Amino acid sequence: MEYQALYRKYRPQTFDDVIGQSHVTGTLAREVADGHIAHAYLFAGPRGTGKTTTARILAKALNCENRTPDGAPDNTCASCLSVNEGSSLDVMEMDAASHNSVDDVREMRVSVSTVASSATGRRVFILDEAHMLSKAAGNALLKTLEEPPDKVHFVLATTEPYKLLDTIRSRTQRFDFHAISVEALAAHLGKIADAEGYKADPGALVLVARHAAGSARDSLSLLEQVAALGDGKVDVAGVNRALGLADAEAFDLLVDSISGQDARGALELVARLASQGADMRRFAGESVMFFRGVFLAHYAPNLAEVADESPEILSRWKSASARLTPAETLRAVDVLGEALIRLREGREERLMLELALIRLTRPETGTDEASMLARLDRLERRVASGESPSPKPSRSRPAETAAAGEPDQQPPQETPGPSDAARSRTVESPAEATPPVEVAGGETAQDGAGPSESGPSESGPGESGPSESGHSESGPGESGPGESGNAIVPEALVDGANPASGSPASEQATVDFDRFRDVWPELFAGLRDLLGSRRWALFRETEPGAVVGATLFVDVRHDFHLRALQDDLSVAKIVATKAGDLLGGSVQVEFRAAGAGVPAVATVEDDESIGVDKERLLEVAEDANDPFRLVVDELGADLVDEFETSED
Repeated sequence: MEYQALYRKYRPQTFDDVIGQSHVTGTLAREVADGHIAHAYLFAGPRGTGKTTTARILAKALNCENRTPDGAPDNTCASCLSVNEGSSLDVMEMDAASHNSVDDVREMRVSVSTVASSATGRRVFILDEAHMLSKAAGNALLKTLEEPPDKVHFVLATTEPYKLLDTIRSRTQRFDFHAISVEALAAHLGKIADAEGYKADPGALVLVARHAAGSARDSLSLLEQVAALGDGKVDVAGVNRALGLADAEAFDLLVDSISGQDARGALELVARLASQGADMRRFAGESVMFFRGVFLAHYAPNLAEVADESPEILSRWKSASARLTPAETLRAVDVLGEALIRLREGREERLMLELALIRLTRPETGTDEASMLARLDRLERRVASGESPSPKPSRSRPAETAAAGEPDQQPPQETPGPSDAARSRTVESPAEATPPVEVAGGETAQDGAGPSESGPSESGPGESGPSESGHSESGPGESGPGESGNAIVPEALVDGANPASGSPASEQATVDFDRFRDVWPELFAGLRDLLGSRRWALFRETEPGAVVGATLFVDVRHDFHLRALQDDLSVAKIVATKAGDLLGGSVQVEFRAAGAGVPAVATVEDDESIGVDKERLLEVAEDANDPFRLVVDELGADLVDEFETSED
């Protein structure tokens, strides 16, 4: 006998043979047994679920000479054998895709008037792909479909019932066929594999059933393909090789790369898949479905009830959900879904997948809302677990003293103080107190570099000890953690500062000006979409100014822009968040007038404090506000000598 494909060789012949559609076959068998047969049926459902097969079984049951009491055909009588062979005169199968015109419907109406071949026989018209009927053909069929002759029945099968005319759907009895479950399909494949003599691995059969997407016909075709590749052996490796699939370990590595922000590991995973001949488009699609399962594991305690998957797959989903936050999972679905769309458009497959994985493993490369939410969610989880989001600098004593190895408790030492003209003015706001200043040259300027009469033992972290004229007057009882009370700061630095941005200084990391200047281009470019057009028009007139501990001072070139940026506190918070991502720690951002200058550099040598020359700072500030200099800088003008002209 000539070879037949498995889905044809093992086509169901009775209602009981149809898998996964008991709600349909049970109803039809009962109607046949009771003699309550409708004149028209509509079978709707996904491909490969048994619509046309069930229509043939119904036609056999209606014409069977030895029908069983439960309404099933015996498959031994002449009528049943002729239907199985496709030679029955009472069962007419038509393809609506090729018979969709009014003339085709007119010919069918002529055939409807023909009597059955036997006195007890019934004529059954099976119209496959019924949604392909044109509107005119559907209207021509309405009258016949509504009132057919006695002993004439119609069965319309379609995968897209919503495309049928409402008038056709209203004249039929509709049955919806469901996608077959993975468990039922794997069991069916196991029976056929045993019948064919295949050496089938149960895990491989489950994998084939999963990729068949609920279609019995597709699953049998895949089983046949894998068996031919493995010379009768069906295992997981053979299924992956035949379909170009990635193994289960690949998804675990993908989760580890995203959770650990390991871009290198993600790129190595893509390289490994490419070397194994995996289909990048299929891997992207499988990854979307995998992260869908992870998302379900986050929010569905009864995961086994809402997902039709094997216990092994459910366990992998739960394990991945413990390593990824819901925001990261949802972003993975979105990013990989977008990559899959590009792959279907014919883009470079490996490149598109690599770009998608870079965006997932490095959220700072994305400026969309989902990327920001993923970073914030990760930060919140680290804080909730007790892990510090960034290193906390110590402010209890100067860096020079700690580096010298001096003990924490020392008696106060008196140092000669500078004259009143060399002291900076006192600032009353705690937020304006400044830690050591890092300037472009890499040197540090210690705040409060003037004379002080209190040692480290008299001031706690972030607190200023008692001092005399022009110095801080706050003690441990007057300033809480993260506050410094009254502090001496350079006047040029305070002008234009905005103390309302950022987080408490005790939670911020110390950065330097060189690092701030290096990341400025990336920071500047990444803020365009985050700030919006109005705020971006203001922010584009800025440039790096100075770094004071963990506070980034941004210089604004125009007074109008400065006032607008200082009034809108959201701008400083957005810039601080983006800058913190680039610098690897939490920072503050404050706006100030351009040309205000930076604090003078102070060094500590042999325990001697050197004061800040206020007169020099005032000279710098006055020079920065010189109107002639502003005209030269802003308008590109040239200064020429004044001369008088004589009047004629």
